[in-house]
Amino acid sequence: MQPPAWAGTADTPISAPDAFDIPVFLRRSSPLTPAPRPSPSQVASAYQPWPKGAGIPADGAYLVGATWRALLDATTTVGRDIGPWITATPRLARREIMARRYPLSAYLVRTGREVVPSVVYSHGTESSTRTAFGYHVGMTMAEWACRKMGLGPTTHAESAIPPGAAPGWAKTPSLPDLFGTHPATSELWIVEAKGSRRLGLRPRVKGAKQLDVGALVPVPHQRVLCGTSLERRLFMMIDVEGGPTAGNLGDPSADSTPEEMLEQDDEALLELARSRMLTYLALKSLPQGKLRVAAVGRPEEGSAAARRDPIRLLESDRATTELRRHVAPDAGDEAIRQQNGLDMLAGRVPGTDLMLGMSRRLYGACQALSYAERRVIARVREEQPRYVEELPREVQRSDSAVARRHDRQKSDRAREERITEVQEYARRVREQQRDDQLRSVRDGFTMGDSGSWMHLIDLAPRLTFPREEGFLEAATSDTYLAVEEEALDLNAEVE
Repeated sequence: MQPPAWAGTADTPISAPDAFDIPVFLRRSSPLTPAPRPSPSQVASAYQPWPKGAGIPADGAYLVGATWRALLDATTTVGRDIGPWITATPRLARREIMARRYPLSAYLVRTGREVVPSVVYSHGTESSTRTAFGYHVGMTMAEWACRKMGLGPTTHAESAIPPGAAPGWAKTPSLPDLFGTHPATSELWIVEAKGSRRLGLRPRVKGAKQLDVGALVPVPHQRVLCGTSLERRLFMMIDVEGGPTAGNLGDPSADSTPEEMLEQDDEALLELARSRMLTYLALKSLPQGKLRVAAVGRPEEGSAAARRDPIRLLESDRATTELRRHVAPDAGDEAIRQQNGLDMLAGRVPGTDLMLGMSRRLYGACQALSYAERRVIARVREEQPRYVEELPREVQRSDSAVARRHDRQKSDRAREERITEVQEYARRVREQQRDDQLRSVRDGFTMGDSGSWMHLIDLAPRLTFPREEGFLEAATSDTYLAVEEEALDLNAEVE
């Protein structure tokens, strides 16, 4: 009897204070036809570890280790796209982070190694609230699952146009949710996310139809349907278009490292910067006295972590532990660099239990992208000033309440149409200036890497030790996240 395809190549179980397991049922079909919902006994008996590698594993019922930190990182980045609002309202980035973070803690709890709906979700919310949360958790889990399969940053399909898509994409109703580029294959992925209390077959069949974009995307692409169900426990159903051998894992040792990718691929760097704009804006809007530097160990060259660059849990990261032993509490970012460590700018997001941060080079790239976006908006203002003027009041005086309501509805429709026009025009200008954005982001990345925090923000932030303050920390080579361990309610029991 031959061992299963994942034997000897699977991820080891995660042992961490915030760890849990997610049953994931993966199936291929061509044409894409969602598999039936697994039975409760099948959910309970899923056991295969998720294979290593940057690709889609073989069909199977997997039990995948995850952490709250990974989900929080996914929910703050899923579908993130830049838009005109970033040039004037960076403080609102904090509020969007809050809006993305707290539904998860309101409606999900961990019991043992399972994540289950909270009693508030099950018995204390109306159906419309559960529907809204279904969308939110579906998007979050789709981002998490696609990262497990090696996909790069995702973009909302309603806010941008996938590479190679036809012009009619922007005006097509019922688009899929997300798209992204797989760095290992440079293949476009189109992703639909579904989520609900008890996700059945019908909405997933609808999702498969949404993925059937036909002539709108004439270039080769991978279609992925991610379904998240909450009944009894959180689990996922992933349906992938393709035959039984499509998308098999390659040799992980042959993959380029994220470091090599960012050094060589301007498109990948731009997408990384775009996906982290919320973090950049939150840091930029904080008072300078609230900014700190976190010391993070550099992944060992040639290691699996260096190649796949997952979120590393810093309490068990030897490189970080060793680095912090050699950096004095009153040291600055220069001392971290002298020890070949990563000096992450970090700040507590007001109103949350999160501390977010990023590397100097990523901060420089995001800063350059922000400036490039301002140039886009400046051109829109110059060429189409009517798009950015305050809308005139269109409601006329009338003694008739019905007439006033009708006029107000016309005004609302006009405003929505105007906003859509602004977004479409800005998107066209942004596409015309894409080469400028690519150059600017690369220059910002390079200058940030070779410079210092004093050069970037006119400040030498003090060192912070979040673990000693009760935070659970995680990082990649360019991103940082910490969450208060106490705020996670890790020992919550189902009532």
